[in-house]
Amino acid sequence: MKPIPPRAFASDRTSPESDRNADPASSATARVSTSGSTVLVVDDSDIARHAIVSVLADAGMRALELASPIGATRMILNHKVEAVVIDVLMPGMRGDRLASLFRGNPRFKSLAVILVSGERGVDLERMAHEAGADAAVSKTQLGELVLAIRQALRRRAALND
Repeated sequence: MKPIPPRAFASDRTSPESDRNADPASSATARVSTSGSTVLVVDDSDIARHAIVSVLADAGMRALELASPIGATRMILNHKVEAVVIDVLMPGMRGDRLASLFRGNPRFKSLAVILVSGERGVDLERMAHEAGADAAVSKTQLGELVLAIRQALRRRAALND
């Protein structure tokens, strides 16, 4: 199966200056804010990814997007990503497996990892715990995502002090 390429979304939050400063080699789209953390969103669903990016942009975070896990490591390293939001069910590689790979790599010890899924409940929480993710948020409860990211960033910073 061929990977889905990243897709850009127009936004009134993106300024012409951000277009001039964008990395042309990047395969992701950035939503620029005046302050805040840089978060990578990895989700194969255009609709879900757009909704997550909008929530993050509204909270003042800079969101980068990928439609598949391909290129996630490069994106994290090249753009100083502080947190990654990963969909659990994606073709090619499940999000919990990607989270486990990040947790197993010492270069990403300070990276906050949040799993998201359309599923809710104990299974998602258990999956996140087993993968070493910092939190799990249901896509039906995206209002909780910003708080989960902020808490995970604080915990990761405390671990690295």
